[in-house]
Amino acid sequence: MSQKKLISVIATRSQGGSVIKSLLNAGNFKVRALLRNPDSEQSKELGSLGAEIVKCDIGTDSKEAIEKAIAGSDGLYLVTVFWNYMGKESEVGKKAVDAALAAKIGHLVFSSLAPANKISGGRYHVPHFDEKNAVEEYARELSKKHPEFKSSFVYAPFYMQNFNTFFKVQKGADNEYSLSLPVDPSSKFPLDMADIDDIGPIVKGIFSNPTKYAGLSVPFSGSALTGDEIAQAISKNSGKPVKFNYVPTDIFAKAPFPGASEMAEMFAYYNEFGAFDKLNKDLGKELTTLTTFDQFLQKNPIQFN
Repeated sequence: MSQKKLISVIATRSQGGSVIKSLLNAGNFKVRALLRNPDSEQSKELGSLGAEIVKCDIGTDSKEAIEKAIAGSDGLYLVTVFWNYMGKESEVGKKAVDAALAAKIGHLVFSSLAPANKISGGRYHVPHFDEKNAVEEYARELSKKHPEFKSSFVYAPFYMQNFNTFFKVQKGADNEYSLSLPVDPSSKFPLDMADIDDIGPIVKGIFSNPTKYAGLSVPFSGSALTGDEIAQAISKNSGKPVKFNYVPTDIFAKAPFPGASEMAEMFAYYNEFGAFDKLNKDLGKELTTLTTFDQFLQKNPIQFN
C-alpha cells in the first residue's frame, strides 16, 4: 500500500472544514489542521474525524513558525480571509507561500479570486479579490523559479450559503417577501454561485493529481442565475412567493454595514465581467458533481425573517 500524503490545511470554517473532511474521507490522505485555537470546538470536531491539530495563525505567526507548523507535509491548502487581515491579506498570503517553499512543500493549492482591478482597467477596486490574486501571482513566480514547488488555484464564486446569512429574504410592511440584491437585470452575466461545501472534493481532486493541475486555476459554479431566477427558485422550494428587488450598486454601497462599499464594487464587477473572466468553468465539473441552487435549497431551506 502506498504511503498516505500529508496535507496541511488552513482550517477556516467554510472552506477548510470541507477540504479536511473530503481529504480524510478519501482514505489516501492524512490531514494536519492548522488552527488559531487548538482548544476550540471546531478543533475538537476535526480531531475526532482523524485530523492532526496544530496551533498556527498565519496572520500573526512568523514565516519560520508557519514553516515549522507545516514541516513534513506533502501539500498545503492555503486560504486567506480578507476581513481578518484588512489591508494585509497579500502580505499574509505571501508569507505563507514563502513558508511553504522553505518547508519543501511539493504542492500548494491556494484559494484565489480574479484580479478585478486589472480586468476592469482600474474601474473596480475589490481588495479581497485583488489581494488574493497578488498572492496567486507571487506563488506562480516562485513555481517558475522552483519547478519542484507546484502551485494550483481554486476559484469560488458567490456562496449559496449567503442567502441564509448576509442576503436573507425579507418580509416587508405589506407582508410580502422580497430578496434584495445588486444583481443587474440588464447584465449579460447571471450570478455564478456555489455551495462552498463543494470545494472539498475539488481540492481533493487537485491534490490527487498535482502534475495535471500544476499552474491551473480551477473555477467552479453550481448554478448561474439572474436575480429573478434566484427568487423564483426560493419561491418554488419554500412554497412562499418571493420577488426579486434590484438594488443598484451605488445605493447598495451606502448600506449601513461594514464592507458595503467593497461588496458593491464586487457586484458591479460581477455585473460587467462575470465571476471568472476567461477561466474554464468546466474544470470544476471534472472533479466533482456540483450542487445546483435547487439542490442546495432542498438541503438548506431558506430562513425567512
